[in-house]
Amino acid sequence: MKTVVDESTGVVREQEQRQPGVEIAWSGARWLDTTLEGVVGGAIAVEFGVVLFNVLIRLVTGNSVTWTQEVSEIALYTAAFMGGAIAYARGAHMSIQVLSDRLPASWRPYQRAFVDWVVFGIAVGMLALFVPVLVQRSHESTPILNIPASYLSLPFALGLGLIAWFALAKLARQPRRAALACLGIVAILAAGVFALQSATQAMSSDALLIAVLVFLFVVLFLGVPVAFVLMLGSGVYILWGGLSDLSAVPVGMQSGANSFLLLAIPFFILVGALMGRAGLTAPLAKLVDVVLGRIRGGALMAVVVTMYVFSGISGSKVADVAAVGTTMRDMLEERKVSRGEVVAVLSASAIMGETVPPSIVLLILGSITSLSTTTLFMAGLVPAAVLGLCVMILVFFRARGTARAARTSLAEKGRSVGLALPTLILPVGLVAGIVTGIATPTEVSALAVAYAVVLACISRSGRLRLSWESLRETVTTAGMVLFIIAAAAPFAQTLASAGVSAAIADAMAGLSGSTFLFMLVSIVILIVMGQLLEGMPAVLIFAPLLLPIAVQFGINPVQYSMVLVMAMGIGSFAPPAGIGFYVAAATGRESVERSTRHFLPYLCVLFAGVLLLALVPWFTTVLPTMMGLSIQ
Repeated sequence: MKTVVDESTGVVREQEQRQPGVEIAWSGARWLDTTLEGVVGGAIAVEFGVVLFNVLIRLVTGNSVTWTQEVSEIALYTAAFMGGAIAYARGAHMSIQVLSDRLPASWRPYQRAFVDWVVFGIAVGMLALFVPVLVQRSHESTPILNIPASYLSLPFALGLGLIAWFALAKLARQPRRAALACLGIVAILAAGVFALQSATQAMSSDALLIAVLVFLFVVLFLGVPVAFVLMLGSGVYILWGGLSDLSAVPVGMQSGANSFLLLAIPFFILVGALMGRAGLTAPLAKLVDVVLGRIRGGALMAVVVTMYVFSGISGSKVADVAAVGTTMRDMLEERKVSRGEVVAVLSASAIMGETVPPSIVLLILGSITSLSTTTLFMAGLVPAAVLGLCVMILVFFRARGTARAARTSLAEKGRSVGLALPTLILPVGLVAGIVTGIATPTEVSALAVAYAVVLACISRSGRLRLSWESLRETVTTAGMVLFIIAAAAPFAQTLASAGVSAAIADAMAGLSGSTFLFMLVSIVILIVMGQLLEGMPAVLIFAPLLLPIAVQFGINPVQYSMVLVMAMGIGSFAPPAGIGFYVAAATGRESVERSTRHFLPYLCVLFAGVLLLALVPWFTTVLPTMMGLSIQ
């Protein structure tokens, strides 16, 4: 796979690199892909209508409509599991490509075939475990709509079946020798996993956990997508430990996707896609350039500020990098800013924007912990501004020989404000709606979609095709995100049952109760994990483990959450393995090697900034405290 940035829209896609002469045997899957896209897109659209309907009824009558809860569950499961299947078919699932990118060309078909056979085996195994559960639920009814409870579980079963089908379709496109050889390897590997069951059950819990983690990291570095590694990890630990029925894994996955708050994720992704495709980043970037362009390094400072504002619209940092980078790239080249410096500032700004609401990572954090999403949103604004200011100061000192913007008249400044105002209203409205309690984050995200649709259609002369293209993009991205969240749920339960939190707490006890040392060790660990697992999976795995320990050290959980997210952001957007850095390099049209040299000073400043946030709780707690929100 290689990262491709659409020059006209700034959309980032993963494009499969096919070997010459490999026969494409998609076997009719193209029409199936289109049909599934319509089903999942329709589910998101229906849920959008249902949420808006519920908001309207509550405003008129003061009461919510109860049946919308079960409709929301069906829509969410459809987006998560059938959307996850679409994401797999399109190569959009997160995976570590460090090894595969360095393999000789002749070996790569074997690596791809190995991955697809592993995915096929996991999907078929999970489906077989889940079918009895599905049959049992067919005899039960939901409490509100009184429909068979199996309707809620059907998207999960269909998603697994579709993933197995798409894996076979991908294998049909591989050379026959590679597919057959890897089938044998995966079969031997599976037999070995089951054969070790009797030996591993005699292990201590610590030894068993180490054995499972070593096995998983080997599979992860072979290129198997993160979501499927998490599913495999849960199953292997249960099997080797003899802890419970393996059906706990698929059941846990479905439970992990059952949160009304998670519906905000596809809505916020859709908002970002609409705004990006409609070209609504450009007026915002122009306004910021008018304000900052006359300052030394003002062009790059404009990138930082634009990223800060746009982060509050899309919720997706990779999308922010692509949208802002493609919008401002030509202007930066006219100012003689080196491409490597542009890539470095884009990456640094994306890290800064990790906690700007509506951050998808903060939404996920709120869904898997007891922390309020509203509190997390408000807590993230000042820390992001602090890191942004650190980046801008460094930009000022490094900006030598770059041209400054031409002087603009008062009338031109006023015109820039007028053009950017509709875009600026959106992030302000999002924050205001959530803080005032007028609507939940999910409802606010639906209202944001409605506003973005109107704004995008006006800006593009009513082209409704824009909305459909944005919805198609959302289907893939949201499916991948929600599928990983679901897969992480049973894995987190597995780690908890293994006593990982207690083991980490015992290890941290050697820090002599030093809050600073705990924070420092945490930051280093989270940066490394952010590199290995990407930001979102790392948050899903480590946040539930480390937050209780942080509280034991007397650290405010909201403050620690911000440090955790920022540290993982550094890992996700820093070389050598951060996928975000590669997206920034592709957007800035510069090599990763040259961009890395420019990024190192920013990395040092960002690390110092995160340490500052770790040492000074005030930056995190000031806004939630002023607004009367709970910070515990």
